[in-house]
Amino acid sequence: MFIKTLATGAIGAFALATSALANEPFTHEAFSAAQAQNKPILVEVAADWCPTCRRQAAVIGSLQDEQRFGGLAVFRVDYDDQRDVARQFRATTQSTLIVFRGEDETGRAAGITSESDIAALIATAYAD
Repeated sequence: MFIKTLATGAIGAFALATSALANEPFTHEAFSAAQAQNKPILVEVAADWCPTCRRQAAVIGSLQDEQRFGGLAVFRVDYDDQRDVARQFRATTQSTLIVFRGEDETGRAAGITSESDIAALIATAYAD
């Protein structure tokens, strides 16, 4: 039983780490390129020490695997190390999620952690 639990935990940690690797640290160049391609974009303003941000990241990781969110570009703004960028996005707190379709902001929320709320927010980038 211990080995099965250990293996399951390792698989879960690997899946979470793999999803996290799909998110790019924010750079103006990469963000501008995604906007120019009219991609759906999620900017997550997060801090490593923030438990809400960790819950959001886990949910975002699982939603990225869903076909309905294909092509989603996710950029992480480090709230502590990239304060200037957070200010440019008018993000006054960590755990802020901002959604774009190309250059147009389609939605934002702070502090949400439920899968349905985050999915609804991301879906705004796919609305016609």
